[in-house]
Amino acid sequence: MGDYYFLMCLFPPLPSSLGDKPVMPFAEISRMAHRHVNPPHDSLLRAWLSTIDAANWENMEQGVDFFLEGGALTREAMEARQNLPPFIRQFMEERERGIQRPHIYDRLWELCYKSLLILAEQEGCRFLIDYVSWEIDLRNRLTALRLRDRGANAADHILMPGLGSFDFTALVSQLEGQINPLEAERIIDLERLKQICSCQGVDPFSLDAVLTYLACAAVYDRWEKLQKSYDIDNYLYYGG
Repeated sequence: MGDYYFLMCLFPPLPSSLGDKPVMPFAEISRMAHRHVNPPHDSLLRAWLSTIDAANWENMEQGVDFFLEGGALTREAMEARQNLPPFIRQFMEERERGIQRPHIYDRLWELCYKSLLILAEQEGCRFLIDYVSWEIDLRNRLTALRLRDRGANAADHILMPGLGSFDFTALVSQLEGQINPLEAERIIDLERLKQICSCQGVDPFSLDAVLTYLACAAVYDRWEKLQKSYDIDNYLYYGG
């Protein structure tokens, strides 16, 4: 049996459907995980939460007032440029030198995912290896779909090409012709939740189970916020 029986019992039940209000805000769930995770696993937890930091950083720099609490960085630390993870510092340095990407934040996400996968491979974290590879391929497939609809070339927007190839045929068929952005996001996040749970593994009290719970909780928390008075077009197909 894994090490996290107590922590998994502390976590509240997840919402029964997207849009339902979570029992506990994700920020509190994240703090709970930090308090109880074993020290050797803290770097993996922080690395996973850095995907939220990447989304927050992109939103902040583009003037989008949508901050997801519970990442490794608070809003105050991010605005003050304090304790920034290496991938954000590298992104800033490369941008100063001139990033040759049609959309510069593709490079931010590439650096985030690369650092996360390197650590996951070093530590043998099966959940992160499997799920992050799927998430990258999903992001690439959605990018290709959007740019195809605009008659543009997706090649320059692909992250880490050749990393993996998953079957998104059913998902793409549901998205094609979908004119309601909120419904499109719901379809994507339902698929995301399904994939997250499939990567948990067999031990319900392992680190993989903790990360699975956090990943699901982040999706539910973000979705509850998306239905408030935000511009949905700014958050469509979030890849965190």
